[in-house]
Amino acid sequence: MIERDVKILFSDTFLIGIMFANFCIDLFVTAATFGNLIGSSYFLRIAPGSNLITAMVAAFQSGRDIWREKYIKDLASYLLTLPISRRIFALSRITGGVARSVIATFPGTLVISYLYGILFSPRLIEAFVIVGVFSLGIVGLSIAVSAFASTIEVFATVRSAIQLYLSFLSTIFYDVSLFPAIVQPIVQTNPMTWAMQAFRALQSQGSTLYPISVLVGPSLAFALLGAFCYLWYTKL
Repeated sequence: MIERDVKILFSDTFLIGIMFANFCIDLFVTAATFGNLIGSSYFLRIAPGSNLITAMVAAFQSGRDIWREKYIKDLASYLLTLPISRRIFALSRITGGVARSVIATFPGTLVISYLYGILFSPRLIEAFVIVGVFSLGIVGLSIAVSAFASTIEVFATVRSAIQLYLSFLSTIFYDVSLFPAIVQPIVQTNPMTWAMQAFRALQSQGSTLYPISVLVGPSLAFALLGAFCYLWYTKL
């Protein structure tokens, strides 16, 4: 199943190109523009957000594919007859989704690593770990949404709401202290905030252990939620 999900990603090379183009636009238009307004250091500060947004988009493709299998392609009943347990099946869908996200963001992660001066450093591995752990949670959320969405419009609406929360109620663009006090707890608990902090620690040569360890918690919780919802959905 993991191999199948990864092959689906490569079967649509146009989609991969679009995701990388979006990353480039976010990085070299949005981030560079803000960097010119405020300073080059700000460009480097928000640059990882472009890559994590791409990871988020790629991760939500997993949920979209599961929804399509059920309502459009009518593949769900066939896939569930394969000789593997449903728990392994659910785990493979999540693992496949994470693999797709890491592959889709591979060029972007290399670009960010080059900008941060760690392209030829062992810390490059940490960059991919951050993307993988972050994607784990988003894949779980996307699968959970697909299990309950009865129409593609519902799926798209919930996906957009989650993406807005992750993008604009996080520290991609601003420090936590710049948000209203009532919103700060939401920003501080945003998985995107911890992923950004981990990436920024790579630039400053600081330790990524703490932000990654904090990010692991919600990512595992969302992945388990996605697996549980998928198991529930497959019993219908």
